[in-house]
Amino acid sequence: MKRLLIGVTGGIAAYKAASVVSALKHAGHDVQVAMTSAACQFVTPLTFAALSQKEVRTELFPAHPTSDKGQLYPHLYPATEADLFAVLPATADIIGKLAYGFGDDIVSASALSLSKKCVKIFCPAMNTQMWDNPVVRENVQTLEKRGWQRIGPETGLMACGTEGAGRMSEPDAILEAINKALA
Repeated sequence: MKRLLIGVTGGIAAYKAASVVSALKHAGHDVQVAMTSAACQFVTPLTFAALSQKEVRTELFPAHPTSDKGQLYPHLYPATEADLFAVLPATADIIGKLAYGFGDDIVSASALSLSKKCVKIFCPAMNTQMWDNPVVRENVQTLEKRGWQRIGPETGLMACGTEGAGRMSEPDAILEAINKALA
């Protein structure tokens, strides 16, 4: 059993993350989910709590922390113990935060707490114009140079009505890449 931390960020493709979390849990992995506040606008933490059978991390500073180390230090636990960290969807915003080392939300702060041996995966998903922006491309290259594995994006019809590159890979492709990375 591997310890997996899934970071869900604020894009319409966040609904696809639910299928990934469900499949990983059914495969016998210990799956913890962390969500940005923007992600909570697209899919509720309750969805991921039901699928992972764990409380979802949404805040750097929980309102009513217990003595549990994950409650006291949600950006450190489970991040420091994770075998794999995957961000899906990886929006332009989170890619920039990860590339520059910002930690102002639970997902980006967790990323800063990962061990050197942790596998790091990101699954870009954004509008075609955003994906084609030179700053976004530079940030993607920075992550890849630092050992992050990129899955996608794909080309297709976007929720916003445009068509082109930027569509998040399908859950099956993400699961295949995660399983390969864990092998």
